[in-house]
Amino acid sequence: MSFDQLMPIFLSSKVSIKPSALPFHFTGGFAMSSKDEGALMVAQGFYAMLAQAVLFPFLAKRYGCLNIFRFTVIVWPLLYFLVPYTVLLPQRYHIFGICFCLLWRTTAQALSYPPNNIMLTNSAPSTLVLGAINGVAGSTASLCRAFGPTVTGLIHSKGLSIGVSGLAWWITGLVCILGAVESLLMEEPKSQGSITELTSQEAVDDQMLIDPLSIDAALVAATRPEERIVEDFSEVTKHSLPAGDGPVAQVSRADSATSFLR
Repeated sequence: MSFDQLMPIFLSSKVSIKPSALPFHFTGGFAMSSKDEGALMVAQGFYAMLAQAVLFPFLAKRYGCLNIFRFTVIVWPLLYFLVPYTVLLPQRYHIFGICFCLLWRTTAQALSYPPNNIMLTNSAPSTLVLGAINGVAGSTASLCRAFGPTVTGLIHSKGLSIGVSGLAWWITGLVCILGAVESLLMEEPKSQGSITELTSQEAVDDQMLIDPLSIDAALVAATRPEERIVEDFSEVTKHSLPAGDGPVAQVSRADSATSFLR
């Protein structure tokens, strides 16, 4: 999110005429027009689709989701540290530096988001909680989309005021380092049977919920309670009352019926 906000600002910023004091004190951008920025974004979008459709499935089958995710988040901080320095390249190499950074970022994004979603799904202990897990993950991502650009924008403004245009980039890189360290502690969850298919109890519960015959039987029982009472009484008397047609049996059944209806 921060990259998507900072990069267009960086590309459109005016070329600085102030002297640089390396390694941190320098400002300026590439003074790129909106038309050129749009062309770069379009090319980036097409490459992202190609990377997710072709590159990710190939690498995931070969190396696994966790290894791909871990590699991308480990090399991602380096990108944030390098991007501001591309403005110091000779002018004829500016476009190569920009394309290299966008290619790096798009590839890392295409190789990190899908395995993250796959591992999140596989980590769910049951399909019954999968919706809640995805809901929390989506809400957290939306929160980051709301606050990430706001915070990095404030940091970028502060950096420009002190002559350090890369301040927001480098602080974001430090945050990425924390994510890279966390990825080293992750373990790839194995797909559970409860994820790919319902357990027997869940299957029975779902069948009872959607079985039209069960629904019809429940409606009939609710609309004709007197027949249900008679059936229940017959079932009880069959096992607990004396059999036969004698006076004792008839009196016993009559008393039981009176008590049951009460």
